[in-house]
Amino acid sequence: MMIPKKTLTIIKRVFWVFIPSVLVLGVGIAAINLYLIHRLAHPPVTQLYTTPRDFQIILEKPMWFDEKWHNSDSTQSVGWFLAHEKAAPTLILSHGYGANRSELLTLSFELWKAGYHVLVYDLRGHGESPVKWSGLGTYEKDDLLSAIKFVRERKTESGQSLFDGRVGLYGVDLGGYISLAAAAQDPMVKAVAVDSVYPDVDHFIKAHLRSSVGSNSLGNRLIESSWRSFLNGLAVQVYLMRDAESVPAVEAVSANVGRQFMFITAKDTGLYDETTRELYAMAKGQKQLAEVEHSRMDRLYEKDATDYDARVVAFFQQAIPVTTEKSTPTKKK
Repeated sequence: MMIPKKTLTIIKRVFWVFIPSVLVLGVGIAAINLYLIHRLAHPPVTQLYTTPRDFQIILEKPMWFDEKWHNSDSTQSVGWFLAHEKAAPTLILSHGYGANRSELLTLSFELWKAGYHVLVYDLRGHGESPVKWSGLGTYEKDDLLSAIKFVRERKTESGQSLFDGRVGLYGVDLGGYISLAAAAQDPMVKAVAVDSVYPDVDHFIKAHLRSSVGSNSLGNRLIESSWRSFLNGLAVQVYLMRDAESVPAVEAVSANVGRQFMFITAKDTGLYDETTRELYAMAKGQKQLAEVEHSRMDRLYEKDATDYDARVVAFFQQAIPVTTEKSTPTKKK
């Protein structure tokens, strides 16, 4: 059946009006997504406000060292390594998005006093990291695996290995996500404590979009849409040249391999409270949910910091205990 000429003319007119509008809208949305990823990949850099030197008042020997090591993509990471003079479990602490390693120094020192070796470092794009951009977790997971490799090779001045075969990971939001993702790939990770964590990069982007649109109902509907997730994943892949893996954190918690988990959450963290509880519910094996007044997504002071740090120390003491043999600070080899 032939379509009337008048109908064809109407279809052509609609086509030439509608298609350019759709293309313009699509290009506009793609540009907004790329701009968002660009902004997130360049967080404001905060300065270190304290160092381990501030904690070394009564010690005769240095118990910490400035360290540098190479990542798998040939970039470099920097951090502080707090060590003892014997083999012990090693804990690696990853700060949150927009923060730096000094935010976790009180916790690092409390864990060191409990007998652990502690590595606390700056994520790329943060603090004193030589890398001036953030991979939003797509590169940082590999950086954390490189940090685990680094601590495995630490020795005393007499050549004794400091590594006893057990690693614990702690992280806040972005640092928590990569701690779960890295744990899924390294069987030496025996315990993981995470604060305000999420299952994938898309949820991280969604949380920042939510904070931008506030309570706007239309904006929230757009944030929750499936095509928005697709475009964000595409923008991450184009801008960062790395695929945003969809479920590495879920894989880590759902595999029952004898690993212990601590999920820390606070009600004022919004979407992060939701996703932390969801991951806790998915986790298999030994796990605990710690509800605190304030998350370490913000800087903690005095009693809040003391109580928080004590809970994290208690978790690691139960999950990967240190032997009771007395240890002393060591010199770097």
